[in-house]
Amino acid sequence: MTQVASYQVPAHPSGLDMRTQLNAIVLALVGDNSGPTAPTVTYPGMMWGDTTAMRLKRRTNANDAWVDLGPIDNFLADVTTTANNKVSKTGDTMTGPLTLSNTGTISYQLYLKAGSYSPHIRSNSSNPGFEWVNSANNAVPMNLTDSGSLGIAGALTAGTGVIINGYGSLQLAGAAGRAYLRADASMTNGYGGGGLGSGMINNANNAWNFQMSDNGNWSLRGFAWSDIARVGNNGDANGYRSWILSGAIKQSEYNYGPYHDFNRAGSEDFKWRIHYNFNNNYLEFLCNGAGNVQFANDGNIYSSSQGWFSDKAPKVNCQWNSGITETGPIYGGNYDAYQPQVLAGVRGGTGQSTANFIFIRFLYLRDF
Repeated sequence: MTQVASYQVPAHPSGLDMRTQLNAIVLALVGDNSGPTAPTVTYPGMMWGDTTAMRLKRRTNANDAWVDLGPIDNFLADVTTTANNKVSKTGDTMTGPLTLSNTGTISYQLYLKAGSYSPHIRSNSSNPGFEWVNSANNAVPMNLTDSGSLGIAGALTAGTGVIINGYGSLQLAGAAGRAYLRADASMTNGYGGGGLGSGMINNANNAWNFQMSDNGNWSLRGFAWSDIARVGNNGDANGYRSWILSGAIKQSEYNYGPYHDFNRAGSEDFKWRIHYNFNNNYLEFLCNGAGNVQFANDGNIYSSSQGWFSDKAPKVNCQWNSGITETGPIYGGNYDAYQPQVLAGVRGGTGQSTANFIFIRFLYLRDF
């Protein structure tokens, strides 16, 4: 590596001097005028290998500055690194951020082109948030702000699941079908409804499955507003209904009378049932298979195995626990009956050996 003070060969040098000067010039050119400092004599387009910075430099055409081309040993290394960091237009993976900045309130756009259709996404500092802009670039159908608010503008054809009849609607789509969450201003099904509210619509988008109005009333399909009131197939709303009241539950059933069932598993029929029998005005406890207890409206109680425990007649009936039992013959001495035994009668002896004896007859009462 060398530099020369001048690239001019003086006139009429001796043969040895000319050879020496030409060799020095050639070595300087071949070595890109390499040295720790810039050549003292410069020319447009001259190369300089800066051995202090280890950079290859070229003189400008105006011969007024040096242009840094890259490392001396591989002056294309910088270009290669830059090229390797570029994203391919045919598809690539980025490991760093992509910033589409602009000096105004609207950023540069990210276009999503499909044929002639080319909507774009952009940020808006006046919102602040980002926006989805239509292909014609004259409307913002959707925006999402930094506070988390999602806005959908405009009105599309009913049934598309985005905007229906001018009211906001969220479509939840899946392989088995769709459901809709929608706002509406005409909820008037059933009593107590009406006014603005929201709810869920069926897959066919033609019936409310659930409604909640602004006045706090709510409704499920097949039930009336504000209460659980199932309407049966064979009666009106008064015939099949359950009300959840303040601290109470009210039930009605037109053909059989309301009832509560108890069982071990949901797939089973009832094991025990509490039933209002409107024909006899009884409250019944029914065992599925056999046995029941009835409470009559006059205070009497009936058991299917024991009959009525009491009735309106002025008498007292005792339930037996056995048939009539008879003692052996009494011929002097005493016989003490034990509770709960009661005297049922006496019998005199009829045979020759018992003609003068008395037999006590008694029965046992049921011990409750």
